[in-house]
Amino acid sequence: MTDTCGKPISDRRAWCSAELARNSDWVTELSPNQIDSLNALAETLPQDSADWLEGDARDRFSEPAAELIEQASAELGSGRGFVLFRGLDASDPERLRRVFWSIGTALGQPVMQNARGEVLSIVSDRFGGAERGVDTRGYESNDELRFHCDGGDCIGMSCVRQAAEGGENGLVSLFSIYNEVLASFPEHLDALLNGYPLYARKERGDAQSTKNLGKVNAARLPVFAWEGARMSAWLNIQLAELAAEVSGQAFSEEERAALTCVEEIANRPEMQLTFLQQPGDVLFINNLAVMHRRQRYIDAEGDEAKRMLYRMWINLHESQGLVATHAVLRQGIRGPKPVIVAA
Repeated sequence: MTDTCGKPISDRRAWCSAELARNSDWVTELSPNQIDSLNALAETLPQDSADWLEGDARDRFSEPAAELIEQASAELGSGRGFVLFRGLDASDPERLRRVFWSIGTALGQPVMQNARGEVLSIVSDRFGGAERGVDTRGYESNDELRFHCDGGDCIGMSCVRQAAEGGENGLVSLFSIYNEVLASFPEHLDALLNGYPLYARKERGDAQSTKNLGKVNAARLPVFAWEGARMSAWLNIQLAELAAEVSGQAFSEEERAALTCVEEIANRPEMQLTFLQQPGDVLFINNLAVMHRRQRYIDAEGDEAKRMLYRMWINLHESQGLVATHAVLRQGIRGPKPVIVAA
């Protein structure tokens, strides 16, 4: 796989939703044998999830599940950059949590995703419409989440319950965005190669966080970068904007125009794949290839009916080489110690 700066990407990494709409092969419908294999694997985990951090799930996989993981790993690393497994039963959240952890740790090594040290966390609205400050993590609210990438090689999400209204997912290939920039907006390429500083939230998660803000990381993260003959791509639009706002270092006209251009391309219907994650769906996304977004949602009444997903950040066992400015993303977020959260 040879990628050269200034030349378009022509393989499966550069996909558009217009192409995927013609078939449904981007959804992996699990067979009964695969589901049985995954459920059996989940039962081999220790009773106490604090003990799950030891060992490697790949050693415990039977043939149907092992083949599934091998194919998923290849798709994440050098294919479309995302996989969606469908067919698991979400009526037992604890079993789904165990299956999700098993799949994630077979694909890669979990990394901390927040200041609490969580390597498996819960996605839900903690605020119920209350006022939130800029340091609130998006996955803990019901807000619209604009296109972004997260930490680690991949983010994984397993749906237990969907919202009463909204919550639609959107995915877009950063390689296809790169191709469109080259073809139609080459004047923005230099700014995107130079990249943007990012805002690091303090995660206080309340309205008062506006009075005690996080920090701006001085290093710029390029949107597109190359390590040898392989390109990687990463962008978090909101964190780049917050960095400019908090630091007082406003974007240059060129930087603002480039960021606006990328977001406009990403939001085109023919570019982004949109779908609603169903209960039981397990989704993994390569953060160095694909941006994701989420529509604002409205919950049903009652805690037991609220939207809830499990979430992981992982570094793939079959990781590719990355330029140093992108490799730093594999560190995740520093926390006190790894924690696995239960429902």
